[in-house]
Amino acid sequence: MEAVEKIDMQYIKKIENIEFQPVFILGLHRSGTSILYKMIASTKYFNPVTAYHLINYNQLIYNHLNNKEECAKKQLTDLLKKQGQKDRGIDKLKINADFAEEYGFLLGRKTSQMHITSKNLSLFIELSRKIKFISENNKPILFKNPYDLSNFLYIKKVFPNAKFIFIHRHPFKTFSSLNKAVKYLFKSRNPYTTLLFKNYNIIFDNPLLLCFARFIFSNFSPFGLIHFTLLSSSSIKYYMKNIDKLSKEDYVSIKYEQLCNSPNETMGEIMRFLNIKDTKLDFKGFIKPRKRNLDKNVIKLQNFIYYNMRKYFDCFGYEPNINEL
Repeated sequence: MEAVEKIDMQYIKKIENIEFQPVFILGLHRSGTSILYKMIASTKYFNPVTAYHLINYNQLIYNHLNNKEECAKKQLTDLLKKQGQKDRGIDKLKINADFAEEYGFLLGRKTSQMHITSKNLSLFIELSRKIKFISENNKPILFKNPYDLSNFLYIKKVFPNAKFIFIHRHPFKTFSSLNKAVKYLFKSRNPYTTLLFKNYNIIFDNPLLLCFARFIFSNFSPFGLIHFTLLSSSSIKYYMKNIDKLSKEDYVSIKYEQLCNSPNETMGEIMRFLNIKDTKLDFKGFIKPRKRNLDKNVIKLQNFIYYNMRKYFDCFGYEPNINEL
């Protein structure tokens, strides 16, 4: 195990002077960041962070230089198929080794934080340089991590050339999707999440922790949703307080509903912001509307959610009456 942990260290000098252009997709959990990430990555104008990069992190350079990269990707994809993991389970997004994924999982696995901090900044930079090196191109690197929504000023400080794409979604729909996703993940051990998230395994390996987690996020307990609401409210307050501190040239802000209703027009807006010519792609195929009932706890706590996020509702014109959705 120790040999695997250090296998890339022998090549580390090859990447120490590599520079990169970061583009961050930021939004609340289950606000549409994943589908937006997939859509932008499909243009082939970016190097996205993938499941392969995160799960095989310690041997990315080694595999690339020794022509083992495609074999390692195939082994990972085959492993997921063998475990019956065709999509993430929490949604219908198909997964394989090249699935665009959140860098926060790597930060969380190797440090105590899933967002960029001064303590794990070097790890994030190393990840970025590895991706740039093995990609063998000069494309910007595309990042996604909801945990950094309330951290974009720090990111801009340490990466002055960073660009940001913010995505917003109706809070009732966001929390409903989030609550359902967490309940699904605690119902049984998810093989894909097991590979990515260290704390997930810790919970499943401890019967008491697992029982507690299942109760907190059950239909009988409001505490899980209250926790999500307060955390999200804090992130949104940060966003609304600080967004004007970014230059208009540094960010674009869209709504998930806008992306679903007008995918080609919305993606065109994003591409123009990133100074990319018309991709001629039709993004309508990425949008597959599904009628889903709101989570029961969201219905019960709708007034609490609105009270804590009222300015966000008003700012983006979201209907506070749940019966109007």
